[in-house]
Amino acid sequence: MALQYDMIIFGGGIAGLWTANTLKRAGYNVILIEKDKLGAGQTLASQGMIHGGQKYVLQGAVTKHASSIAKMPERWESSFEGWGEIDLTATKFLSDTQVMWPAGGALSGTAVLGAAKLVNAATKKLKKDDYPDVLKERPKFKGPVYALPEKVVEVRSLVQALASHLKGRLFTGEVSEILPDGQAAVSGIVMRAQLIIFMAGTGNEQALKLLKVQQQHTQRRPLRQVMVRTMPYALYGHGIVSAPKPRVTVTSHPAAGGGYIWYLGGAIAEESAGMEEGAALEFARKELQDIFPDIDWGNREWATWYGDRAEPFDEKGDLPPGPFIHQRGRILLAWPAKLTFAPALSDHIFNWLKDKEIQPVPRKLKAPNLPVASIGSYPWETASWRKLP
Repeated sequence: MALQYDMIIFGGGIAGLWTANTLKRAGYNVILIEKDKLGAGQTLASQGMIHGGQKYVLQGAVTKHASSIAKMPERWESSFEGWGEIDLTATKFLSDTQVMWPAGGALSGTAVLGAAKLVNAATKKLKKDDYPDVLKERPKFKGPVYALPEKVVEVRSLVQALASHLKGRLFTGEVSEILPDGQAAVSGIVMRAQLIIFMAGTGNEQALKLLKVQQQHTQRRPLRQVMVRTMPYALYGHGIVSAPKPRVTVTSHPAAGGGYIWYLGGAIAEESAGMEEGAALEFARKELQDIFPDIDWGNREWATWYGDRAEPFDEKGDLPPGPFIHQRGRILLAWPAKLTFAPALSDHIFNWLKDKEIQPVPRKLKAPNLPVASIGSYPWETASWRKLP
């Protein structure tokens, strides 16, 4: 006999964990199943930036993506402070602010500031004494540098905070069958639900195959995030040029022996995706030498994390303006598009439930005979590090 639930969520990233929390709070009988470990893949490989879209509004061009993302930090902040939708007060932070600085090209500081203020009026120009150390100690760097009042999350602590409210509801298993009527087979166990929600990143593609959906609903954006250690200073922010994306986005993470690991996103990560690892590392080193010419890059260790960012399909291949859901019977496939959008994706799902008048059914939660899900590792904890010639 099939196990019965109101909701089954597949995917243990931030979006799945956030939605599971809000469904539980609304009284739904919900479990979450992750095929690997909680946060594995995109979540723990993300840079943890809860931002309002400044890096998407260069030269005053406010895109749909920037406008929709601008409302998200307040949603997160309320939960971090303990008065929002989910108690996330146990979350740790790497930085309370992010910076933007010109990283080459003809983009003026006025253009960067003007664009940023379109989505966050609290963006401030820093005095040189308040620059991050790595920029302060560059004698030829004239700035300007702007501070964005938006946090950088220690992502594993966020996963732990979300998971802490879902004890007895988080499991590991592999889905082998899905039926549009709300039935699924997971590691040999048959389950039924009023609604099955896939929030599994690239795993949503497998769900579409099991449902025999031919139409394209997903796209991948390959990334090769570069890591470099050991850096003496921390830096959290975006090196801006006149292109529509940052030349580099840097977050910093404590290294085991002291100092920091710099974790690089932005254009460096996207352009490196099409290269072999050796070429990608050499490209990243040349970019960093150009952006930070006063740093000696010769004696560092380097590594990469390669992965695909799963997104809802866009005909032009563009970054989607926001979260997206697709329905097949009692199956929902959902994509947040960005970590920042997890609350907005949950809103989409709740609006859908309201429209369909799907209500909780009082029943005792019966746990499936599956292993309890554990939390994954950061890319730099499992990476193969090397020096470059």
